Amino acid sequence: MSVLRTSSARLVAFRAPVAPLSVRYYSPDTRAEGATASSTGFKNREQASEAKYVKEHEAQKLKQAQEKLKAAQAEVDKQQKIVNDSK
Repeated sequence: MSVLRTSSARLVAFRAPVAPLSVRYYSPDTRAEGATASSTGFKNREQASEAKYVKEHEAQKLKQAQEKLKAAQAEVDKQQKIVNDSK
């Protein structure tokens, strides 16, 4: 029995002192994820801004496609002229 007491006493003596841990308590988030701006005015502006960006991006892609079509049509006309001249 004395052997058990001395060994447990040694374990306590060699154990590092434990400092009390500070615990932070947070209130649960009641808003939905990403709902930092809950005002409707901000949502409307954000949606309008996104819509404007999408329209500009699509207009740019349309312009590029029209330029490509114009170049392809010019190439077709050029080849058609070569074929017609060779007859």
